[in-house]
Amino acid sequence: MAKIIEDGLNRLYLLCGYLAAGFIVLILVLVGVNIFDRLTGSYTAGTNELAGYFLAAAGALGMAYTFGENGHIKVTLLVERLEGNIKGRVETLGLLVAAGFSCFLSYYLVKMVFDSWRFGEISSGTDELPLWIPQMPMVAGFVVFSISLVHAIVRGATAKGARSEIISSSDRNKA
Repeated sequence: MAKIIEDGLNRLYLLCGYLAAGFIVLILVLVGVNIFDRLTGSYTAGTNELAGYFLAAAGALGMAYTFGENGHIKVTLLVERLEGNIKGRVETLGLLVAAGFSCFLSYYLVKMVFDSWRFGEISSGTDELPLWIPQMPMVAGFVVFSISLVHAIVRGATAKGARSEIISSSDRNKA
């Protein structure tokens, strides 16, 4: 059962990575549209707003995948000087703090999207898009990132003789 959950979560993180890459490609397309518009003297409404939404979506959706690949920058100035059990506990504490902040943020982001939908908030830009639509991918990214942090804590706590250090997905696939 644990293996099924682990594989499912890893697929979810990978899917988020692909979605983040897709949003980056969409930003590239919008930049191309803006370049074309300038060359031809035309104007396509909403491209700047959409690029901003896509950037937020790409950043948020990419967090869980990047975390799973050990791509986030960790400041280990103090932790690297610790040894053994203390090092593992400090790293676990760091994960707990990060998970707490991320879960807190995710909760309020979900509330924000619900309120945007409930009150019918509309973008103030030229696109006049209901705000809950571009907010959804960003919120999904933060929720999945929170799940990945909790997943790392549980994985570290349940591994026999494990360090709390994050196991990269390449190491997970070998196990």
